Amino acid sequence: MDQRRCDDGWWPLGLWPPTLVRLAPAYRELLAPGRRWLLAAAGGASFVAASDVLLIATALPSAARDLGGLDRYALVVGCYAAALAVGLPISGAVIDRYGAWHSLVFGCALFAVAGVLAPLAPSMDALAVLRVAQGFAAGFLLAVPLSVVVQRIPKHLQKSAYALSNSVWALAALAGPVLGAVLTDLFSWRAAFIVPVLMTVVVAYAGYRGLRDDSVRPADPHARIHPLGPLLLGATVAALLLEPRLAIVPAIGFVLSEWRSPEPVFPRTRAGRGIAILCGATGVAFTGADGLLPLGLQVGLGWPILLAAVPLIFTTVAWASGSFASARVTLSNRSQLMLSSLIVCAGVGIMGLPLFGGLTLAVGIVIAAFGMGIQSPVALLSAAAERPSGEGRATASVPLARSIGGGIGIAVAGALVVRAVGREAMDNAEQATAAVPAIAAAVQHSNLLLAGVCLISLPAVFLLRRD
Repeated sequence: MDQRRCDDGWWPLGLWPPTLVRLAPAYRELLAPGRRWLLAAAGGASFVAASDVLLIATALPSAARDLGGLDRYALVVGCYAAALAVGLPISGAVIDRYGAWHSLVFGCALFAVAGVLAPLAPSMDALAVLRVAQGFAAGFLLAVPLSVVVQRIPKHLQKSAYALSNSVWALAALAGPVLGAVLTDLFSWRAAFIVPVLMTVVVAYAGYRGLRDDSVRPADPHARIHPLGPLLLGATVAALLLEPRLAIVPAIGFVLSEWRSPEPVFPRTRAGRGIAILCGATGVAFTGADGLLPLGLQVGLGWPILLAAVPLIFTTVAWASGSFASARVTLSNRSQLMLSSLIVCAGVGIMGLPLFGGLTLAVGIVIAAFGMGIQSPVALLSAAAERPSGEGRATASVPLARSIGGGIGIAVAGALVVRAVGREAMDNAEQATAAVPAIAAAVQHSNLLLAGVCLISLPAVFLLRRD
C-alpha cells in the first residue's frame, strides 16, 4: 500500500475516504487525534438515524403488503416524523443542561428496545407505535452532532464540521438502502429492523470514549425542559395523519404555548422565524416526496426492491455532496438559503411530471436532496446565532422544522394518494403482484402540490439577517 504522511494532509491510498487522497487543511485540523472519538460519536448518532430511515424505506412497502395495510403506509412513515418533532426540542434542552452524553445514552437505549420489538409487530398500527418510539429516540440522537459542533468545535472549523457530519449520510446511503433491499428480498422485511439496533451498541461505546468529558461544562446548566410545546407539536402532526380535523386544537395550543413560554421551541427572533419557515417548507416538499417514493416505485411502477433502492442511495450521496458544496460557496447565508429552497422546489416539481415512467421520480428526488444538503450547514449556523448560550435548542430547531414539515408533507401526500386511488383499490393492491399505475400517478400529482408549498414559502427569506 502506498503510504503518504498523514501529518502532511495525506491519507493512505485505499483507506477511507476513497474519493479523497488529500485532505483540505480545515478537515486535517478537524480530524486531529483529540477529536476523533468525539466526531465518531456524533457521526455515529447521525449514521444510526440515517441508515434506519433508509433501511426501513426500502422494506416498508413489503411490510405494508405483508401486514395488510397499504392505506396505513403514510401513517407509519409520518408518525416517525411526528415523534421526532417531540424528541428534538426536548433533547436540545437536555443537552444544554446535562450534556450530549446523556442524550446519546437515552436515544441509543430507547431506539434499540423499539427496534428489537418492531419485527414482532402483528399489524401496521402496531408497527406505527414502535416507530413512534424510534422517532422520539432519533430526536435524541440527531441533536447530538448538532450540539457537538457548536459547543466543542472551534468556530473556524464549524462549517466544515457540519459538512462532515452531513456526509455521514453518504456512508449510510452505501449500506442502508441496499442492505434493506437485500434483507427484505432474501429473508423478510422484519430483518431490516435489526441492523440499526446493532449499530447503537457501537455508537454508545464511541460516546463513552468521546463525550464523557467532565472538563466540558453544559451550555446552560439551568436550562428548563418544557415538554408542552413539543408534545402539542407532535400531537398536531399525528392528528393530521389520523384525522386532520382534530389537528386544529393542538395546533392552536402550540401557538399559544410558543407565545407564552419562556423557552419557545423556535427562536423568537425575526430571523429565527424565517429559518423555521424555510426549513419547514423544504421539509414538507422533500420529506413528503421522499417518504412516498418507495410506494410509487415498488407498488405503483413495479420496480424490484433492489432497483427501487438505487434512487435512495443517490439521494443521500447528493445530500452529502450539497453539504460539502455549501462549505465552499461564497454566497451570503441569506442567498444560500434562497438557492437551496429553489433547488428543492425544482427537484420535487420534476417528480410531479408524468414523463419517462419512474425516471422523473428518481432524478427529481436526487436534485431535491442536493438542495437540502446545501441548506443544512448554513441553516444550522444561522439558527445557532439566534440563541446564544442555548445552542442545543437552537440547532435542534432546524431538523425540528424539517421534521414537522415532513410529517405534514407525508400526511397531505398520503391522504391525496388514498383519496385518488380509493381504499378498495389500495386493498386490492396488497394482494397484487403486478404494478398499480394509479398509485404512481397519484404520487406524482401529490409531488406537484408539495413543490407548490415550498415555492410559496420563499418570501420568508426576507426575514433573515443580511450578512
